[in-house]
Amino acid sequence: MNKFFKRDLATSFTTFIFIVMATTGVFMFYHILDNYTKEMHKILGLAFVAIVFFHVFFNWKGMRSYFSKKVFLFSGIVVSVIALGFIVNAPKGTNVKKTIIMSVINAPINDSLLVFNSNLENAKQKLEKAGLKIGTATTFQEIAKVNKTSPFNIINIITEK
Repeated sequence: MNKFFKRDLATSFTTFIFIVMATTGVFMFYHILDNYTKEMHKILGLAFVAIVFFHVFFNWKGMRSYFSKKVFLFSGIVVSVIALGFIVNAPKGTNVKKTIIMSVINAPINDSLLVFNSNLENAKQKLEKAGLKIGTATTFQEIAKVNKTSPFNIINIITEK
């Protein structure tokens, strides 16, 4: 392979993988086709990193001049400050799974039941059949407390077929 073909190949791959990465990134931000875009975005993201290295390697001579420009340094500083801002302001010690579970357990019953593709009537029937009562409880947590059991037990009963 000649030098020009390698440069053209690296630039072409960089361009098209960037387009896919940008598109899937926007889709993920707006939760469009999440099941399809997440894995593609992750895998092509790794490929993008490799292709960018090849692009820089094959275009090093031309790119060297960019590295000495003030705009390059300024861009690097701006992007680094923004990235550092996200890192510094990220929630510390947050367990996302626990947060989601606690949100479901403490949400109004009708909202929580949507997560389990159920409704209040079906839930009441299943709980009564299991010898549990809802009373004036408005959340899974409250139902569990009234019946001296775990909210996870309540969820298991409701989700049983």
